[in-house]
Amino acid sequence: MRFTRIQVFLLLIIALILIGSLIAFTPFQKYYVFIDNETEDIAAYVPLESPYFQLNYTHSIHLSEVIESYKVVDNDDLMMTELEYEDFNIGMPSNAGEGETFVEKDGKYFIKNMTRKLPEFRLFVGDVDANLSFITKGYQLDLKRTLERGKSYTFRVERLSLLQLREGVRIDE
Repeated sequence: MRFTRIQVFLLLIIALILIGSLIAFTPFQKYYVFIDNETEDIAAYVPLESPYFQLNYTHSIHLSEVIESYKVVDNDDLMMTELEYEDFNIGMPSNAGEGETFVEKDGKYFIKNMTRKLPEFRLFVGDVDANLSFITKGYQLDLKRTLERGKSYTFRVERLSLLQLREGVRIDE
């Protein structure tokens, strides 16, 4: 059986469509992802180039700086590794948990050796002029410039396809 030029052309077109679909829909690279809790849409993302990251923010009640340190571990879970803060006020721990170390240094408090794992967490972007930054690989990214104030987001690590990358905003550029 011999194929005509039209049949060969159609087979090539179908193969290109299948390959293009595979590329567009297959998740390849891992990203830090902020998902809008109301719409479930990807609001923003950052390529996961380092498994270590921090959230730096001004606490909404006592208005002092807080730094939460994390690393990405097995199954893309997030592990809180350290907490740095300046006040024992509402919402802040007064001591370390089991296996953790509490340190006071230069007027700041640290909880070190933390191993608290979670698959994701919620992040509320307050409608106040206070710091909220995502820090990874030497970059400090102002989340209030990208994420909408007064909204909450789910933060997690996930693989995204090229099609999914069109939904959100890459915030490290």
